Formats: sequence, structure tokens, C-alpha cells
Amino acid sequence: MNKRTHLYKAIRVALGCSLVSGSVYAQEVPQTTDKAVEEVVVTGTHIKGLDSEGAVQVVQIGRDEINASGATSPIELLQELTQTGGGSGTFSTATAGPLSSNTPPGAAGVSLRGLGASSTLVLVNGRRVSVSSFAKGQESFVDVNAIPLSAIERVEVLPSGAAATYGADAIAGVVNFVLRDDFEGSEITLSHGNSTASSDEGKYNLNWVWGHKGERSHTMLVADFFTRNALYDRDRNITANSIRPSQQGIYPSFNDMEFMYYDQTQSPGAGGCPEDKFKSGRLGDYCEFNSNAYSATQDEYESASLVGTFNYQLTDSVEWFNTVMVQSSQSSGTGSPANFSYAPFDPENPFWPEQLKADMVEEAAYDSSFPSNGDFSEFYTSPIYAWGKFPDARAVEVDSHSSRLVSGLRGDLNGWGWEVAANVARSESEQRGISGLYNSEAFYNVTMGNLCTDGTLVNRWDLELNPADASYSGETCESLGKTTAWYNPFDGQAEQLDIVNSYVRTDAKRSGVSTLYAIDGNLSGSWIELPAGTIQVAIGGEFRRESVKDTPSGDAVSTTLNPEPILGFSSTSANAERDQWAVYMEQMIPLAADTELQLALRYDHYDNFGGDTNPKVALRHAFNDAIIFRSNWSTSFRAPSLAQVGAGTLLGSYTVDCSVTPGACAGDENEDGESLLSEEVSNDELQPETATTWGAGFLLKPTANTELTIDYWNIEHENLIGIEEDDFIKRALEDEYPVVGEGELATGQPGLEVDDDGFVVDAHFQLTNLGWQKTSGVDMAFTHYLDTQNWGSLRFVLDGTYLTEFDKLPSDGADVLSEAGQYTYPRWLANASVRWRYEDWSAQLAANYTHSYKDDPTPRVLEAVGLPDNAEVEVDAWTVFDLSLSRDFNNGSYASLRVNNLLDEEPPLVLGTSANVDHFNHSSMGRYVTLRYSYAF
Repeated sequence: MNKRTHLYKAIRVALGCSLVSGSVYAQEVPQTTDKAVEEVVVTGTHIKGLDSEGAVQVVQIGRDEINASGATSPIELLQELTQTGGGSGTFSTATAGPLSSNTPPGAAGVSLRGLGASSTLVLVNGRRVSVSSFAKGQESFVDVNAIPLSAIERVEVLPSGAAATYGADAIAGVVNFVLRDDFEGSEITLSHGNSTASSDEGKYNLNWVWGHKGERSHTMLVADFFTRNALYDRDRNITANSIRPSQQGIYPSFNDMEFMYYDQTQSPGAGGCPEDKFKSGRLGDYCEFNSNAYSATQDEYESASLVGTFNYQLTDSVEWFNTVMVQSSQSSGTGSPANFSYAPFDPENPFWPEQLKADMVEEAAYDSSFPSNGDFSEFYTSPIYAWGKFPDARAVEVDSHSSRLVSGLRGDLNGWGWEVAANVARSESEQRGISGLYNSEAFYNVTMGNLCTDGTLVNRWDLELNPADASYSGETCESLGKTTAWYNPFDGQAEQLDIVNSYVRTDAKRSGVSTLYAIDGNLSGSWIELPAGTIQVAIGGEFRRESVKDTPSGDAVSTTLNPEPILGFSSTSANAERDQWAVYMEQMIPLAADTELQLALRYDHYDNFGGDTNPKVALRHAFNDAIIFRSNWSTSFRAPSLAQVGAGTLLGSYTVDCSVTPGACAGDENEDGESLLSEEVSNDELQPETATTWGAGFLLKPTANTELTIDYWNIEHENLIGIEEDDFIKRALEDEYPVVGEGELATGQPGLEVDDDGFVVDAHFQLTNLGWQKTSGVDMAFTHYLDTQNWGSLRFVLDGTYLTEFDKLPSDGADVLSEAGQYTYPRWLANASVRWRYEDWSAQLAANYTHSYKDDPTPRVLEAVGLPDNAEVEVDAWTVFDLSLSRDFNNGSYASLRVNNLLDEEPPLVLGTSANVDHFNHSSMGRYVTLRYSYAF
């Protein structure tokens, strides 16, 4: 390592302003520095003191850039990186909701390269944290929202395989949050942000940082309080109305399924469906329903966090270090009202409107078997079936608490650095329904007149729940001297008896706990002297015990007799624990004056999946001061996550795509597939995922003020754990899984149910090891610094990621799916910025670009917008400009103004989503202004 490299490292580490490959976050090159530099560990290695511009690509975001970003949470900061875009891997509270297909309310996960949050290892100060107590579906992840942004000194992102260094499961890479620990004094920061729309999406953040340095100790506390108002789909023009409104609404459609051919709906007038919503389709009348009027784009969220660090110098060579993190948060998830389909209603319900009764009799009269002089009483003793929606949104509230304690010792022994620490972490959450959750059996009891006003149940109708149906028995509340408590499905379902509401509604409480107990240690130093320098080595090991227990409410658990216990709502469960231990070794071998070879080897052992050894090789060669070449190769091994190992039955939904699986639609690829209330079931035979990663690139410095990095990356991921619905249906139809008649598939058993017409009407998808997945691309970053002498300094940055391929093979008999450039996988993600600094002032103008990609609308959506069934739709490219202005005052205060989406650019329309916007790659928030003020004393 030459002198210039040492100086470059010293400048950058001392000022916390590294520019490393692929990052839009960088800061001006300082003119001089005379400060001593503390030896640090750069993400990508356990060896202390190695150059941060080493053999492995690293992205760093410093404290100054965190302040300038305007972000109020770690996920907002990370979403600006091009390495975290594409697909649905990185998620935020904008995708949260009450259903299993949503992400957990209040939580956020980060994914690198679109490989999913479970393939990205998240660390705090280089150590693991407990996973979220609620999984994303059946994917465990670390909730980065549990880390207050005010406590973070910098974020280090290693966007390539790091299994040999940090853990076998770091397939896509590592995100390491480094906490502040050397602050002295006291600082209070207050920020407020809101959109410029007429709705109120205000955010408020107050934090206090205090630090004190004693003779042999340092103590720091960070207290952070954050609250945010909700943003609803109805608050923005592009998301306010469904492209294709639902044909099931709060004015249900009715059919006796015997005499009637076409459905009948309460018509306009006399409290019926509004005139502009009353429609007629292939199944008859229906009342259109706009689900987007209820759904939240981003729900309310509030949190209180406390972070404390205490370091004490026991001796000149031994330090005791401690970190405590505690957070409590409350959040909500709001979705559209639940459907009820083929729900039986008693024709003797006294609420039946006269006009609707007449319409149904008229429709039934077309059937020759209906008596010519018949009236509505002809329907008695047989159910009338309804398709509709409940009148209130499905909404849940989640209280979460997380805590973490790390305590350890580190020091120096004869020139060798050592460290050992214990790590204890816990995450617990409780979810409860606050509206829109209806117990199916209770609902059918009140629709069929089995409930009396005093809470007594009678046997007026015998109920069946799989599928929902009823047969007349005859006992009534009135025969017992009581009064029947009827459900009123008419007039918008607005008026219900209190006994009815309390009986049919449920809060479906769910609780989850995740724990982590770990101990680790490492030793690093100089080993063997070679002609080109000394071999640096690090050895270490760790042991950890992890557990997850996710317990749903008893009335939300699906059974064979009652597969949908809460209508339109799914439960999820998990119960697993395991022990894991690992040992590793790294070496940095100076092959020549300008060439370094890094070798790493790690062995991980799981008590339920055995062990695996993963190597890593990285090479760095400096041709001269202006050209540095780097390359790396490694393997990875990810055991199934705890949520996958201990998965219960998860209720979900899926719409069959007849063009892909015509066998599921009686062989007709042009048919409309059924909307399934499906299951995702566990698999005791899951095997670990494996991956091979390699990359190569150049770091170019043509001048002292210019840097250019180009890095190619390639990840081949095999034995993926997940569900590919279309592939599962194909394999089931080829006799790999059971295919049975309607209502014959037991809960928890994988397979399909097919009706008499040859349509798949239910599917129990099983978690399984799929085929392979290959992704590759190029990261590029250009930075130029310009000092204007009299007008301050400028920094220009252009940074982007190009996705070359993202191919999947679900199974051996399937076709390869090429995702790059397809739905939610834009090929190009890029950022550009120019930053100006002059004395106490600074300003930045940035542009964020998301490339176009192919949309994925259903045939019905295409029909709704007037396009043919085979039309190919492209999602437009999107560019958003951000502006920030800040000033440091001499009294220790700091003020900043930031405007995100300066031009209030509306996101592109995406027909493949129900919200009309791809919330993973775009935002419907619009122009957002944030003011921040800090005062240090």
C-alpha cells in the first residue's frame, strides 16, 4: 500500500466522507488534514486498517449526507440507492396493510439486487439484530425502522456476496448501520415536513443527542420521537379511482342459483345503488365499488427510541464497550373492505326491499319451472346467495417493541487486536383489528336468522362452511319468545343492530416474538512478512440462538371445515428456533507493491440443516495512482429462514392467469381465471439456498478532483425457497400434487380444487425449493469536484445501475422467465446531483431517474381502458428533482430546507397494480417540503 493510498484513506475516514463505487452519496475532497486517524474496520472485512477503496465494492453514506438527504427513516435513505431498487425486495410502510400479501404495518426491509430482504444481511455496528417478530408473508427480515436515523453515524452497503465474511446467508450483500459513539456536548433537532397537497401528510421528528467524555470513559444518549400522518389512495388523483372498479360492492348482487340466471342488485332510488354505479355485466346487475377510496398508501406511524453507548477504558490496552437500543412504535395498516362471495341469506329477512323482491321474481319467471303466479315466497326455505363487500375498510393496528444490548471487551495484545462481545436482542409485536374484520360463521348465522337479540343461537338453518351454504331447519327465535337479530345487507349496509355488530366483528389479535442470543469474538493482526509487505489476518467465531413465534388469534386459524374463518382476512403463523455457530478466517496477502489478494473462508453450522463452507477470493491491483482494478468471487449458503422453517398455513389470494395456465381454465387461454382465496402451506423438506457471486471493476482517478467507478456484478442463486403460483398450478395439473373436486382439499395439504367445468377454484400453494435465478448488472459512478475560489466549491455526481439480466427458472419443466425490463424491474436506475458549498451555506439539486418497463395488466383491466386483450403496455420513465438548502450558524445551530419532487411530478400509471402506482419503484406523495433545525450546546 503506497503513501498516497494511506493519505487518501486517512482523509476520507477522518472526515467520514468516503466516495466508494456506486454511491450517489459523496462529499467534497478536503484540502488538508493533520489529524491522527483511528484504525477502523471497513465493511467487507474484519481486518483493521485496510483501504476502504479495496478489492470489494462498498457504498458509504456519511452523517452529513444523512442530514442533507431529508430522510426521516433509514428506509427512506436506502431507497435512494440504485442498488436497492427493482422488484419488490426493498419495501417500506407504503406497501403495508392488514393482509398477508401486504408487508407488516410499521415495518420496512431492505433488499439488495432485488433478491429479497431475507438474502440481505442487516447489521448494526457489524453485529446481527433480531429479525422482525412478524414476517413478510413467510420471509424473515430485519425491520430497519427500528433503528432511529438520528443515532446513525454512517451506513455502509456491501452490494455483493459477503457470506465468507459475515455469515453464510449474506447472499446479496450487507447493510451495516454504524452508530454514533464519539459525540460530545448536546444537540437538539426538530424537523417538520408535509406535502404541498391539500391533504395533511405531516411528519414530525424531535431528537436529542447528548455525549460526555470522561477521563477514561465516553457516554452518549440519543432520544428520538417521530410521528407521521397517513396518506390515502383517495388523496391523489392518480390513485383515487380504481382503473377497473370491483363488481362486488356494499350494495350486493343476489341470485338464488336455482330459478334466476342473472344477478339482481338493489337498483337506484329508495336507498339503492347510486345511478352512476349501477351496471350490468355478463352475470347480471352489480353496483360498482371503488376500493381505492379506502386503501392507505402510507398509514399513520409513530415511534419513540432510545439509544445509549458507554465505553470505558479499563486499562491502556483494554476497553469495555456497551450499546443499548430500545424502541416502541405504533402503526396501522388499512386496506379495502373485505368481500363476501356466495354468502347465503335468508329470503325471509324482513329487510328485503320490495322493488328488489319484484326484480328477483321477474328474473326467476324466465325459468319455466318457476310458478306462473309465483311471488317472493317461492324462494323460502332455500338460501339466496350474495356477492358483495362489507361497508368498512379492513384495518389493523400494530404495537411493536424492540430492544438490543451489546456488551463486550476489545483491546490490543502484542500488536494483535482482539474483541469479544455478547449480543441479546428481542422484537415483539401485537396486532389487533380495528375495523372490517368479520367472523365468517358468525356472519352466516346473522344472515340466516340464527341469532336472537339476546345473544341466543337457534337452529333456523344448518350451516356449512366449506363451501358456505345452509339448509333449512325451521327453529326460530320467535318460537322461543325472542326476536331475531337480522343482518341488513341493503341500503349500503349502514344500519345494523348493536348485537349484530358485536357478534360478527372480531379483532383477531395476533402476537409475535423474535429473540437473538449471540456471542462472538475475533483476533486480527500482522502475520507473515513477505517481500511486498506483511500478511494481515483475522480469525474469529460466533454462536447464536434465534427463535420466532408468531401466534395468530384462534378465530383466524383456517381449518378444513372452515377454510376462511375471517372473511377476506388471512392469518399467518410461525414457530421455530435454532442454534448456529461459525468460524472464519481472512487474510490480506500483498503479492506485490500494488497488488493485494484477500482470501476468506467461513464455516457455518445449523443444528437443523448441517454445515457448509464458503470461500471468498478478492484481488486488487493498482496499475498506477489513476487506475485501480478490483475483482471478487464467493459462494453463499442460506438455510430457510425461521418463518419458513416454522411456517403454518397462510391464507392468501391469487387470480388464475389463463394465458399462462390454460389447463386451469378448462383449456381455454382466453378465459378469465378464477380469483382464488388460496393457501400457502409449509414444507418440511425445504433445503438451503446456495449462490455464487463474482464481480470485477475499475476505480479511475484521471485527475485529483475526478473519480469514476465501473463495477460488474453477477449472482447465480440456486434452490430458491418460495412460491411460483403459475408453475405450481402447471406441476399440479401434471400430477405432481393432488387435484380434487371443489371443497375436497384439506387445509394445509398442497394441491388444487377444480370445479365441474374444469376451472381451478382453490389452490394450496406449497413453499418449495425452486430452480435457479441469475442476476447481473453494472454499477457506475462519476464524481467531479470543482473549487471556484471566490464562489465556493461544487461537486457533480452521476451514479447509476444497469440491470443486464434477472432470469428465473421456477422448475425443471418450466420456461425461463426474463424479468429485466419487465414488470417492476426497470433496467436503469440513476441519480445525478450538483452540490454547492460556500462558507456556511450549501445547496444541492438532484435528479432521480427510473427507467420504463413493461406493465402487467389483466385482460379485464385492458378492457376497462379500451385496449385489446393482447396489448403490450409500457410504464413510462420517471424523473424527479429534489432541492435542498442549508446553513450553519456560528451559534452552533443548523437549518435546512429540502423539497422532494420539486416539480410535483406525478408518478407513471401502472395498470398492473390495484393502486395504479408501483410503490416499490415510484411514489405518489408528490411535492414534499421538510424544514429542519438543530442547535448544539
